[in-house]
Amino acid sequence: MIVLLERLCLALRRVVSGVVILLFSVMMTAVLVQVAGRYVFNYSIAQAAEIATFSQIWLVLLGAGVAVARGQHVAIDMLPAKLPLPMARVALVAIALVTVAFLAVLAWGSQPLLRMGEFQTSPALRIPMKWIYLCLPMGAAYMALELLLSVLQRWDDPFPPPQVDDAEEAV
Repeated sequence: MIVLLERLCLALRRVVSGVVILLFSVMMTAVLVQVAGRYVFNYSIAQAAEIATFSQIWLVLLGAGVAVARGQHVAIDMLPAKLPLPMARVALVAIALVTVAFLAVLAWGSQPLLRMGEFQTSPALRIPMKWIYLCLPMGAAYMALELLLSVLQRWDDPFPPPQVDDAEEAV
């Protein structure tokens, strides 16, 4: 079971990481186009601003899942790290349940937006807003999947000490 979930998440991570890189590139290009239009040509390009905004929204929601996969979210785990293994496992599951509850509220709360987005279009690009709002349930689902895998992988050592990467040592 865990091996299948790991393979699924690995494939999904590659896809999502590629999408995040693409979204960041699109966002940066749109911002540069907007700045050039505004300061070089004295003309504001509304489509570029909208592309940058929508790219950033998707980038944040998908990027949060990538951060979960890499264990890069901010966490204060000094107290749980001192607990004996059975209690540390309880803390790990409790933290995961609270997080999944938040993600479920996020996904459930996005449903009215998705329904409303079927009838709304963005002002400049004229695309249905449901495609923009879709990042909420998709990002929440991806984060929940990565969180589940994280709990399964960390079961034997729920709160390991932080590891220093070679890149961090050079700084």
